Amino acid sequence: GGRAQQRELPAVGNRRPVSTPLRAVRPNARPLASRAAFGFGTGMGLGAGLGALAWLADQLPYPWETLIPANAIGAWLAVGFLLGASARTVPTGALRGLIGLLTGVAAYYALISIFAVGFRLIGASHAATTWGAVALVAGPLFGAAGGAWRHWQGTGRAFAVSLLAASLIAEGVAFGKLRVGDAVSMFYLVEMAIGLLLPVLLLRPRERLAGYGATIVLAAAMAIAIEPITALVRSVADRF
Repeated sequence: GGRAQQRELPAVGNRRPVSTPLRAVRPNARPLASRAAFGFGTGMGLGAGLGALAWLADQLPYPWETLIPANAIGAWLAVGFLLGASARTVPTGALRGLIGLLTGVAAYYALISIFAVGFRLIGASHAATTWGAVALVAGPLFGAAGGAWRHWQGTGRAFAVSLLAASLIAEGVAFGKLRVGDAVSMFYLVEMAIGLLLPVLLLRPRERLAGYGATIVLAAAMAIAIEPITALVRSVADRF
């Protein structure tokens, strides 16, 4: 009996330890509804913060308003991109970008409705509708671009980054070309520099050539279109 027990011990000692699968010890993932509520709540919070900062910048005298560049087109598009990059899928990123920019427009004009007087107060609802329509286009577009940057590879990813980079460059070129030596011109120079750096900062080395190629083409087209389109939207928003 003792010898048999001794003969069995090596077999027991050589037996592979049983391990618990890693997925069995991981904490349970958050439910889908909880993730969605957190993601969209983040989008609404960031959008509301952007709208509030844009309103606050309007209250500051020149040149202090440039310290809070929340009224820049690039700032709004970057927020849409950032929200899209926080999503688990590209379609969800588009939705988050939409919610964020719509919330930003709503927060901005809500503050105007509370604090403004005169013609600006009278036209607030019409202007909010006009810029809300712009958010309906820009929010999903740049939210999807942010999601594509996070989840795609290769050319698609490079194009997604180039969309934001070109927007920053185009705004700086279009609105800063006639300004020299003042605070606003410095802001536009910084914005263009950020746009030029984005492909290096956000893309892998093998994606950068395609990223810069797309950035150059898009920036050239946007620099021509952004000023007349912005003027058109502003003229529509100011009618009441």
